[in-house]
Amino acid sequence: MACLKDRRFNGYLGLRLPHERDAAADAVITSYLKSPAPVRQRAIDDLDRRSASVLSVYGQRMASAAVRAGSVDTLRHGLVAVGMAQARLDDARENLYPLVALNDAASLLGTSLRALIAEVSDSLPPSAVDELRAFDQRREQDKSLESMGLRRLGSGQTLRYS
Repeated sequence: MACLKDRRFNGYLGLRLPHERDAAADAVITSYLKSPAPVRQRAIDDLDRRSASVLSVYGQRMASAAVRAGSVDTLRHGLVAVGMAQARLDDARENLYPLVALNDAASLLGTSLRALIAEVSDSLPPSAVDELRAFDQRREQDKSLESMGLRRLGSGQTLRYS
């Protein structure tokens, strides 16, 4: 988790996609997912506000990367990151942009955010899963790109949520 606290992540959302920092954040998620539950909880406990924000941004970036690659696995990693962040952020609204992007990407990839949440729920704290489910239960118009002022830029291999 310490690597997520590095100042190299300043301006992370605006960096080209893919970027070497994505690999660093992905390594954290991969390690987290391979760890037993007590180690995962310690990892979440080690998150501070800054590293939780980096995970949120990673989640939004992975929504774009998933659509580009046609990869539901990439989308799952992004959702796990957002769930981890959710456990440490003071306000659930701080994850709205990433969740809207993940929701849109899920529909583009022929799945749903609800299905993805079910798939990753055993890897996240129950409170984070509850927050993710609460977002998913919103009306479609309240979890759309337009509702958050986001849009898709480009398409295919250039798609990016902004």
